Amino acid sequence: MTGRFSIADTGRELLLTVPGRATPQDLTAMRAALNAQRQATEEADAHAAILANKAFHFALLDRCDNHWLLRFVRQLWEALEPHRALAYRRSAARGDRTRADEILHEHEELLAHLEAGDVDAALRSMAHHRESGLGDFHRLLAGESSPVGSQVAPATESP
Repeated sequence: MTGRFSIADTGRELLLTVPGRATPQDLTAMRAALNAQRQATEEADAHAAILANKAFHFALLDRCDNHWLLRFVRQLWEALEPHRALAYRRSAARGDRTRADEILHEHEELLAHLEAGDVDAALRSMAHHRESGLGDFHRLLAGESSPVGSQVAPATESP
């Protein structure tokens, strides 16, 4: 960075350091959160899906040893939470599980790479998940009728 703050550089730092630090306990927590998110999606429980989604992400993000960066990510997450909740609820009201199922697949793929110890593939999965989540928020904020941020079927991303 040349004298200015760069969110892109900050995000890259987080993405490049965290996956290699995942412990077996982290992976177990991620698997439990993914299972809870899947069940919440099937039951059209937006609140439970939002909580499980957050638990999935932070089981890995909490491995970041840069406490300033982790605090920043948590602030961003909380700032975006109302938008995520709106997207989840809109999706649920329409009975549309398309994006929720895609997100479950993205989470499953990332977790499989981490469980296999394939950090490079995990980084690619994380980048894809972050980009699709960014697209979700852009569509939601643009007011499109099918906001894809509805990670939960019925009733959320990435640095």
